Amino acid sequence: MRLVVDIERLAVTVSQAIFDNRAKATVCDASMRSPKSRGIHKGNAMTTRKTILCDAADARIGVTLPGKQLARRGALRAVAIAGVAALLLGAAPFAARAAGPIKIGVLLPLSGNFAVLGQQALTGMKIYLDQVGNKAGDNPIELLVEDSQGKPDVAVTKARKLVQGEGAQVLTGVVSSGVALATNDYSRDNKVPLVLSADAGVTELTMPGPLANPYLVRTSQNGRAVGAVGADWAYKKGWRKVVTIGSDYAGGLDVDYAFGQEFCSLGGRVVQAEWSPIGTADFGPYLTNIDRTADAVIAFAPGADGLRLARQYSDFGLKGKLPVLDLFGTLVYEPNLPQLGDATLGMYSVLFYTPMLKTPENQSFVAEFKKRMHFMPANEGPNGYVGAEAIVDAVKAVNGDLSDTMKFMAALRAVKFDSPKGPISLDKYGQVIQPMYIRETEKVDGQTANVPIATYKSVDQFWPYTEAEYASFKYTYKDAKNAMTDCTRLLAKK
Repeated sequence: MRLVVDIERLAVTVSQAIFDNRAKATVCDASMRSPKSRGIHKGNAMTTRKTILCDAADARIGVTLPGKQLARRGALRAVAIAGVAALLLGAAPFAARAAGPIKIGVLLPLSGNFAVLGQQALTGMKIYLDQVGNKAGDNPIELLVEDSQGKPDVAVTKARKLVQGEGAQVLTGVVSSGVALATNDYSRDNKVPLVLSADAGVTELTMPGPLANPYLVRTSQNGRAVGAVGADWAYKKGWRKVVTIGSDYAGGLDVDYAFGQEFCSLGGRVVQAEWSPIGTADFGPYLTNIDRTADAVIAFAPGADGLRLARQYSDFGLKGKLPVLDLFGTLVYEPNLPQLGDATLGMYSVLFYTPMLKTPENQSFVAEFKKRMHFMPANEGPNGYVGAEAIVDAVKAVNGDLSDTMKFMAALRAVKFDSPKGPISLDKYGQVIQPMYIRETEKVDGQTANVPIATYKSVDQFWPYTEAEYASFKYTYKDAKNAMTDCTRLLAKK
């Protein structure tokens, strides 16, 4: 609707210029630099451009004409307006594709609890795009960056601004599962491609069901794959009774539920489940309450919470007494390791990445990331990198023509490449298939690092089940909060 209205106004202006030499229309090309679109590091700025119509003050000076002449002129103007509008409407998509760059709208938390995650994901995107000269084949790429603040309502407002205001053709990023759920609705309702390339892992987004979205793919992870692999390894480690401490939001419920369900299916049991609000400063009440007869603690505390929990776990004297398996590496988060000292030594973690992978793709990425950020990358940097590579590959596959949205989505689902995380491909629902790594925090060259000790290859979102087997379970992560210690409920079938 907005495009039609703008073109109609432009047609009126053009036709008026034809029939009235006293009228003029000026197209103003206004370059605006927004503080909100600036890069996080070294003052990088993202420039957005807007084209607006400026009517000259004398554009509507009247001329008195006889009635028939006036009617004839009106009819001619109507024909001219219709013709110009039709021409512009027909040419608009092709002109936009030929004249301008492919615009990628980036939604990341650049302030708030998840800011460090957003900054790393953005850096990963920029590293890949810089490697390819900010082009997809012959098509220039432009990043339009907005701070979602990790808030669903803010993210939707920013998505609308990016797409309807700035002309973004693809949306990407997204750290929080809550933000992912909100932007998924916006993407589906408005038929806008959405590439989840950051931490948002709520499982149902890429599974059959009410949240399914043909305009979405996810190149980062989902919550249940990491949790399920962690449970498999924990059981093989010999643990049978565990305590979980998880962040109390959709992402925490999702990953802990996946762990609990798989652990129960193998014969283990969660004997105690603690849920901490995002932004918890004092984990003392949770740590004091831990069942000391458990074999291990299973933790999930993203953002600044992970740093606080790791430090306080050691301060409470639990280190060395109750081993920790950190789902998603939130306590042993690479940027936090130097300031934690020896507090995390011996902790285990499960994730789809570690900077200690000895592959050409990862070693090159780590070197560039450290140059820009001055610390080792965690999962968000390579997530951003992989998301950018997937978008570029898909744009090249459709020769830069994103007008057929479903064709572009099919190209996204067909991507396949080696990455810093390992081999990447997507399933038919658009969910990434990738390796998972069990890591142990050790000293390497005098520095703490997450060293891979086991690898699970090609883990898909239903692992270790088939799609049909997974679909047979009666309950989902939404039922996790009061069910973690009840194996009968976790394993109930429809």
